[in-house]
Amino acid sequence: MEKSKKEIFSCPECTSDTIKFRFKVNYKNDVYADVTEEIQCANCFMDVPANLFIVNENTNIDDNKKIWKSFYKPEHIKQAAQCSKCDLYYWEIEKKLFSKNITSSDIFYQAYDTKGSGGNMICRLCDPEAFKNNKQ
Repeated sequence: MEKSKKEIFSCPECTSDTIKFRFKVNYKNDVYADVTEEIQCANCFMDVPANLFIVNENTNIDDNKKIWKSFYKPEHIKQAAQCSKCDLYYWEIEKKLFSKNITSSDIFYQAYDTKGSGGNMICRLCDPEAFKNNKQ
């Protein structure tokens, strides 16, 4: 009987071996077209393609870091939710909220201007009163 192998993790962003969340994805853009699963790091809160986070016999951690930083991360930053007031990205906001013992998937609201040019994303850090009625 073969022993089942425990998965080993290494975040290519910060080298943490702890995951916060693992989820299936279905992206349509060119860079992430082959990504079917992402892992959110419990340390840096970055969402990383699972194939770069899971360590196995076919994985070279240094190569994963290079692929992440040169290929996936630039696209990730381009597409990532960002607060229009403080300019922090979602992972930076989540990390700061976590340090304040606030755990919530509801970290943004969208504010619309009266001229109809769309809305701005405002984070829980910049406007905590807007989230007062929400469970923290």
